[in-house]
Amino acid sequence: MEQITNSYNLFIDSSRAHDSNSKGDDFLVNLQDAGVHAGEGEIIRMTLDNFSMAKNFNDVNATNNVFRYRNTDTQAVVDVTKNLTPKNYTSYNDLANEFAIQVRQAIVESIAVVNNAVIENPLPATTGSTNKVISFDIRTRDAQNADVAHGLTANNTIIQFNADVSDSYLLLGGDKTFNGDDTTSSVTITMPTTSVIRIVCKYPAQKSTMPFIYIRAPGVLNTNIETKGLRNHASTHKSDTAHSDILGRVVVASDDWVQYTAQTGREFFLDIHQKQLNHLRLKLTDASNRSLPITQFQNTKGNISFSAVIRFDIIKKRHPQHLESEHFVPSVAPRFSNGVLNKLDNGRDAFFKPPGY
Repeated sequence: MEQITNSYNLFIDSSRAHDSNSKGDDFLVNLQDAGVHAGEGEIIRMTLDNFSMAKNFNDVNATNNVFRYRNTDTQAVVDVTKNLTPKNYTSYNDLANEFAIQVRQAIVESIAVVNNAVIENPLPATTGSTNKVISFDIRTRDAQNADVAHGLTANNTIIQFNADVSDSYLLLGGDKTFNGDDTTSSVTITMPTTSVIRIVCKYPAQKSTMPFIYIRAPGVLNTNIETKGLRNHASTHKSDTAHSDILGRVVVASDDWVQYTAQTGREFFLDIHQKQLNHLRLKLTDASNRSLPITQFQNTKGNISFSAVIRFDIIKKRHPQHLESEHFVPSVAPRFSNGVLNKLDNGRDAFFKPPGY
């Protein structure tokens, strides 16, 4: 039966650190003076009691805004990476239009006879639409703003959402592809006319791809487990699970704040194998173990930081049982014990004397 023998609360503000290696989202704490240690038969349990930070990053960002446009038609050989503008999109129509703008730019830049292109029929519509599947037409035009044949074929035109690079397949609603795939399109592309290219995504879009922020404690030996996808978002894994450094996760439920308060005190914890905890590192990541999508210096000179309360409980898990035996008590006074004591059949004590004694 577990028994708490001691408890400590650690109050953290990552905006102020004495260590130059500490950042607002990757904080180092020296615990040598705190005396967090476990005795024999005890463990250290670290629990996340409270967490709070301002949500000072965009929903569409470097982790989910990248896609690839590729065409192998003779008239428009091109292979480019395009990025959606990082921001918080207020509607799915805004997101659809931004996607269309980037595709239009790739088409105009790659076809010599095309000087302009018009976005038509963007869906979801501005208002009244319950379908979140993105689609739009690109109408190609010449310098006189007249329709001009683009010369593209559907078989040679692809748009890819590479899951090894970005979560754009979640954001825009398409099939995910992986490194080395040069032929599979994540969306459906058709040519209704010689001057119109139609792009239709396959699944409902999302305005954000980060429902949680994960609080990790790298370097702490513990008993938690995570699926491999939470450690590395690469496409293949040799096993399903691995030892985890995740202390907890917090719901990103607001455009302003990310907050969590424990209800039972056992939601998120780590049972630590170490008998003494001298250093603690707390790092914030997304679900793929990537750093938060922030701008340069935002976590050192800017406004990315967090506050938290971590509770350390010293838990008695077992009572050690030591082997104890009676000390040897000689039956002969030490002054007579110049030989090996032996017991005769008649019960009298005697000494065995070596030959020649």
